[in-house]
Amino acid sequence: MTEETNDKSPQESSTLYYVIGAVLLVVIVAAGYFLRPKPANTPGAATAQTVPVNTPTPGPITGLACGKQYYNPAISLPRYYFTSEGEDLMTTKKVHCTFTMNQAGKVVATTSAEATLVEAPGRGGGTFRCDTKDMQLEANIPTVVDVVIKNDKQEIAACTQNFVLPPQ
Repeated sequence: MTEETNDKSPQESSTLYYVIGAVLLVVIVAAGYFLRPKPANTPGAATAQTVPVNTPTPGPITGLACGKQYYNPAISLPRYYFTSEGEDLMTTKKVHCTFTMNQAGKVVATTSAEATLVEAPGRGGGTFRCDTKDMQLEANIPTVVDVVIKNDKQEIAACTQNFVLPPQ
């Protein structure tokens, strides 16, 4: 049996390390190139385009009227804040809002709030927002909120909104 000896010079082994390092570097760069995120716009694929939605421009204010009604839940509590927005002519200074909450056909809460008008010059009048204090109501029950708005000229407007309040 013949014995083989490894008679490589130190320069040949360091060259081998350089070659292996270069190959690894090429593999890493190639993997990074092929695994990069692809752009969403691939040829031939249908792209979803956002369609601009025209929001209606509010018309001129002609008198006392209801606008939007909505609620905001209190965090971690079964309590809710209710808001009613509306409009009136600037001859009115204040409005009084009475909120009545009905659940399962029964009146469960009544509260009121006052608001002052904020001028809306382009519309020829003013807008207001009545906010209630936090109110404790049962969640997951259809809730009907009736709002009666009365201005300081004793004109009345009424609006109703249905909600299903989420649990907290």
